[in-house]
Amino acid sequence: MIDWDDLRVLLAIHRTGSLAGAGATLDINPTTVGRRLSALEERAETRLFDRTPDGYVLTAAGRDILPRAERMEAEALGVERELAGADARLTGVVRVTVTEMLATRFVAQYLQRFADRYPDITLDLWCTNAVVNLSRREADVALRLARPREPDVIGTQLSAIHLALYASPAYLEANGKPDDAERSLAGHRVIGFASTPPFRLENAWFDARVEHARVAMRSDSVSSIYAATVGGLGIALLPRAVADHDPLLVRVPTETSPEPRVIWQAMHKDLRASARVRAVTEFLAEILTPI
Repeated sequence: MIDWDDLRVLLAIHRTGSLAGAGATLDINPTTVGRRLSALEERAETRLFDRTPDGYVLTAAGRDILPRAERMEAEALGVERELAGADARLTGVVRVTVTEMLATRFVAQYLQRFADRYPDITLDLWCTNAVVNLSRREADVALRLARPREPDVIGTQLSAIHLALYASPAYLEANGKPDDAERSLAGHRVIGFASTPPFRLENAWFDARVEHARVAMRSDSVSSIYAATVGGLGIALLPRAVADHDPLLVRVPTETSPEPRVIWQAMHKDLRASARVRAVTEFLAEILTPI
């Protein structure tokens, strides 16, 4: 009989393309992953993956059983979610995924309050810009800057993040303030967001003003941009809720600003009755409404 744990190995190798990636996903040694794959192929009496220079690729036989393995996974995860959702104890681990900037500047400063209120709940805080799969229990709760669209996921709007231009006092003393920052940052060093889809709203506003400016850095880490601005590298868009209260920064006034980013809290509907998950979601709503 084929074991469900072995099919989990098959799914992890398929999704990551390697034994090491599958091992990281399943939190087991890559050697163990390879041994379990060999055992699965032996029981199935067929090769399920081709070992290619680009990684592990499903064979025709592997592709045939993939939909069944995915259905088994969905059922197993559904059982896990139902059991977690029925748990009335304020104990255990709750995994929360959040961007680094939200974690360090908006959440972490309040966590002592949470620990005092719920001493038996451990927060497993993962800082990432990736959209994790809540149906597969990659996280219990996610804080995102885009509305959740997955089926069976509950999205709650918490607050909005308003942005403005800032620079350090030392930078402005050395380079002066822009003559008209609303229209152009020409002649100045600027720090921008990475040219990727998650930052399209901010870049649409910012990039219209950086012609003839020197782009000193771009990054997908808002925390890195913040630190570089404080260090005097140049002018950057930063969250007003933090930067307005930072004595190491000076706001560069403009008539307009980028469209604010909404903070969304997401969780799978099966977890809404879980006492520990509800404690976390209610706490996050408390500290992030309003910003």
